[in-house]
Amino acid sequence: MRRFVSAVFFLLAFVVAEGTIGIRSASSEEALLAFVSVPPMAYFVERIGGSGIKAEALIRPGDDPHTFEPKPKQMAALSSARAYFATGFPFEANLLPRIKATNPKLVVVDAAYGIPFLEDGDHEGDRSDPHIWTSPLAALRIADNVYRGLASIDHDGIDVYRERYRTFLKEITDLDAELWETLKGVRGKKFIVFHPAWGYFANDYGLIQVSIEAEGKEPKGADLARLIEMARLEGTKAIFVSPQHSKAGAKVIADAIGANLIDIDPLAEDWTENLKAVSKILAEAM
Repeated sequence: MRRFVSAVFFLLAFVVAEGTIGIRSASSEEALLAFVSVPPMAYFVERIGGSGIKAEALIRPGDDPHTFEPKPKQMAALSSARAYFATGFPFEANLLPRIKATNPKLVVVDAAYGIPFLEDGDHEGDRSDPHIWTSPLAALRIADNVYRGLASIDHDGIDVYRERYRTFLKEITDLDAELWETLKGVRGKKFIVFHPAWGYFANDYGLIQVSIEAEGKEPKGADLARLIEMARLEGTKAIFVSPQHSKAGAKVIADAIGANLIDIDPLAEDWTENLKAVSKILAEAM
């Protein structure tokens, strides 16, 4: 059923794309500047936009998106950007009104439009996890939103964007099939992460993400003891950490149960290759 839904979306996207109407034109002689929150989203925009679009990510390697503040140079560049593709990070809610005040012509595209929220009893009706790009199934919708956003700022480039969009959809469905096969032996298993960045990915492939950090805070006392006991019962051999966050809390649990710390980066720029690598790491470690 899951594969069928993915294939149906892929086919319908071709049909819907034909009806997209650009609302503004721009010269195709030079690349249009678009901003995104994180490097994987820049991958999406440039994959569909090609040489006609230059995508800049505000977050760079090592930055924490949850505590990010743009630098003056970035603010200056944003004032001349044609589009911003938003994913739902908290900093965007504060940043975008400021940018729109200095750049009224900026087109803000909701790259998360149409993507269901993760089920989370503590955050009902709120996109508490903005890491939507970790899901290839969500990526089909992201690509659709990016395509439509690019078409809206550059009608002259719509034929190029449509063709690249179609090609990219096929690549996403192929990637999904590959990851599904890679992870088939660990479906239903739990994996422990420090920061909860892989919930959408876990949902796609029948995995269960367990986060050490909750609402930006590390566990203490009884909560930490429960995590350690759960990890022991599960026979956990690895705890997954990311370059953007402290490894201290994860190390406490790893030392207590004799597990290894393994880096997986949700913000790696090469989206396709990174998801392939992460799926293989998870499959081997679990």
